[in-house]
This record gives sequence, C-alpha cells and structure tokens, in this order.
Amino acid sequence: MKMFVDALSLNLRSQPIVSPSTKIGSLFLGTAVEVAGSPDAGGFVKVTATIDGAKEEGFVSAKFLREPASDTREALIAEAVKQWLRFERGLGKEHVRPFFRFVGEMWQALNPPLALDGRDRDVPWSAACISFIARKSGPAYAKFKFAPGHSKYIHDSINKRSKNNKDTPFWGFRLHERRPKLGDMVCRWREQPIDFDTAEHSDSFKSHCDIVVSIDSANNTLLAIGGNVSHSVSVTSYHLTAGDFLADRDAVFALLANITDDT
Repeated sequence: MKMFVDALSLNLRSQPIVSPSTKIGSLFLGTAVEVAGSPDAGGFVKVTATIDGAKEEGFVSAKFLREPASDTREALIAEAVKQWLRFERGLGKEHVRPFFRFVGEMWQALNPPLALDGRDRDVPWSAACISFIARKSGPAYAKFKFAPGHSKYIHDSINKRSKNNKDTPFWGFRLHERRPKLGDMVCRWREQPIDFDTAEHSDSFKSHCDIVVSIDSANNTLLAIGGNVSHSVSVTSYHLTAGDFLADRDAVFALLANITDDT
C-alpha cells in the first residue's frame, strides 16, 4: 500500500530497532513509500522507499506515515515539497547561487514574465513561488489566478466561491467555515492587518500564503510550505483550534480550500 512520510524527516532502518547502527538513511516530508504488512508491536512497519535514487527496504515508525489524499492534492503537495527540497529544506538562500536562479525561474513562469531573480531582494517572490508550484502541478490548476501578488488569487478565490463558480482550483473561506485539508492554503496578512471582508472587496493588499502539507490534529498544528520564508522555500507551523480549524492568530485570516477534487 502506498503511503507518505508525514514528518520533516524520518529514519529508515535496517531493523525495527532504534539504534545508530540500524539507520539506512533519511526520508523527508512527502516521500512516497510502499508499505508491506501491518505495524509490529513496537509500531514499526516494513517499507520500500527511494533514497538518493536507489530503492531501499527497511523499517520506519508507522505513526509518521499518512494515507494518500486525492491525486490532484498530492500533485500540489509533491510540487511544493520538490521546491522545499530544491532549496535544501529552507537552508538555500534566495540571493546565492544556485538558488537565486530558481527564484528567477519562478518569475519567468508568470504571464507576463518578470525579469527578476533572487538577487532582487527588495521584491517579495512568495506569490511567484506559489504560482510556479500551481503551474507545475498539472491541468487541475490551469485556472489558478497566477500573479506576482497573493492578494490577486485570494480575492479571486473568495469571489469565485460567492458566485458558486467552480472554474478555479480554490475557494476562499472564513476560518470558522471549513477545516483545512492537505493541499489547501493558509492566508496571512502582512504589515497592515486586514480581514476576510477586505480581501473579498479588494485585490490589492499585502499578504502571504502557504500550501498545507501535513496536519497534526493531536498536537493542534499543521505544516505548510511557502516561498520567500526566511529568504528560502521553507516550512511554517500553524496553530489549529481544538476543532481542527485554523486558529485566529499569527496574522491568519482566511483559508483557500482546494476544490480540485470536489464532487
């Protein structure tokens, strides 16, 4: 059975024993594994996974695996994780080689393209990153509002929902209206506080969005990937309420729900 790593890093071991001598290598967030059988008494399960291009068999802790979401959600998550890994899990900084070129690719993917790269440090590139990820995630995201600013697609998603228009991959919701799922996006304001009503009536405000890649209900948190976070593509932890809704804190004001698999 196919499952996915649901932790930033997970050790693959030669035996179901926690010891430096049993570590084969590390599996990172979003890595697909093939699971054989059920967990043993210690919670380990046998898997097959790819490390550095080679298939390896070993054991991992089953509690750090998750079942697949829909194909379209997994496509978006996979592309977000790909960019996170490409930026060395947040360690690759926007203005140094080769990472500034990667930022340049994100700007070039916009329509119209912009002649910028990661050395243009006075120009935020986080929305270009989200647009790049969406564009690379397949035909289900072809109608995304690709833009150099998050406010454009936040506004579009909110208004498409108000018109019951499903010709878009995302609908905008207030925090209390819908629980976040994998492949959704968390919306935050920047510098100047704004609310959902402002985003509904304006498409020009400073904001930021991250793509949800992991949800930990037991600890009331979720992980999301975004660009221009600590000058890289990085993972951010967000708070959930006891009911698994996004918490109204840390400038979070809206949820963009992924409707690519909505029936």
